Amino acid sequence: MSKEIVPARPPLRLLPRSGIGVDDGDLVIAPPGNPVIRLDARLLDRVELIGRSPVSAAVTSGVAALGALAGGLAILPGSIFTVAGFGYLAYERFAEARRRGKSRDLLLALGDLEVALHVVDGPDAAKRVCDQLAPYTRDAPISRPEVYEDARRRLAAGVGGDARAARREVDRALAVGNETVHVAGGFLQVGSIGYRLDEVRDYALRGANLALPGGRFLQAAMGLLVVAADERARAGEDLEVLARRVADYEAWSGRTAGR
Repeated sequence: MSKEIVPARPPLRLLPRSGIGVDDGDLVIAPPGNPVIRLDARLLDRVELIGRSPVSAAVTSGVAALGALAGGLAILPGSIFTVAGFGYLAYERFAEARRRGKSRDLLLALGDLEVALHVVDGPDAAKRVCDQLAPYTRDAPISRPEVYEDARRRLAAGVGGDARAARREVDRALAVGNETVHVAGGFLQVGSIGYRLDEVRDYALRGANLALPGGRFLQAAMGLLVVAADERARAGEDLEVLARRVADYEAWSGRTAGR
């Protein structure tokens, strides 16, 4: 009997500077020296692009420019140093304003929880990641057959009242290497390591990481996404939104369930 040959999956194509990529609806993050982190985009309500506001830097640049002008007009000892200092500050803040205007972050949203992920590779790279992930999110209209089949499966499980199915999906939606991240008994478990939920929330508010054995880490805000998803799954899957997405796709494609 010949052994079935399973084709090897192509290697992940990650952004060279940030180590971020997309693989079959998963957001992949591979920080140097850390196991690969995977987040299933189906967990999220939406993925958006956000940019840091250039306003504050631009205002500071303008104030510094005025200071340089005032220093240049003043006939005071040391005014040349004042002009030079304000001039440098105006230039530096103007450059920062331009950089902020072009920078992009990914916003991962689940209910009222929003997590920002900085993409240092630039706005075009961030947009590509966003465009690849967005179709899998809960608020996006379904546009792909594989997303439709997955949504229909989850809808059938929810209508059947199998709350455990939704919980199982949450339990494997985030992974650090081979270890899944899930909620159990008031703790966020990363493999066998547990963190109190209030501790995770505190770390997330401070933008800190959860330290893992072996010098590994997980952004606490990413863990908090699992906490929020677990709470949503316990309350019941939002079947109305899911049913509307499925119906809209069937009306658009002329497809019907089971065909």
